[in-house]
Amino acid sequence: MPDKFKIIRYFAYTVEILVLYVVEQTPGLFPELFGARPVPVLTAAIAVAMFESETAGMAFGLLAGLLTDLGMGNTLGFHALLAAVFCYAVGVMAKNLIQTNLLTALLLGAGILAFVFFFQWLFFYVFNPHNTAPWYALTSRYFPRFVYTLAFMPILYLFNRAFALLIRPPAE
Repeated sequence: MPDKFKIIRYFAYTVEILVLYVVEQTPGLFPELFGARPVPVLTAAIAVAMFESETAGMAFGLLAGLLTDLGMGNTLGFHALLAAVFCYAVGVMAKNLIQTNLLTALLLGAGILAFVFFFQWLFFYVFNPHNTAPWYALTSRYFPRFVYTLAFMPILYLFNRAFALLIRPPAE
């Protein structure tokens, strides 16, 4: 019989990601800071991957990436592939290499989000011959989005940590 606590946790994570997606896509709900809107779905997937197995982290990364692709109107699969690979790596590192705490969550989140937004800028802005002033776009659009999204990492880390610790089978 599958672990009922694991099913409840996975359901809660799925609802969290879907609610964050709806909130993220609702115009005016998150104020724009310096013309940027956050992408908290990606930070939620990173936080979930720190507390679950690497396969579960990859699945939630894939879900968050697909929702990000749908929300941004980009090529379907770009963010899904990146988020799935990174969340799998986070799950492996959290299991074997690092301690899961707020500092490592912030460092992993910063590195992953910087990589994702850099590649988003590179593929969708620099390689597009119709766009001009790529450095202006990087500093005025992508960097504020990175900082704004990273600001959600402590909140989502603590929220998902509570899920991971509270929804467990009782100790025997």
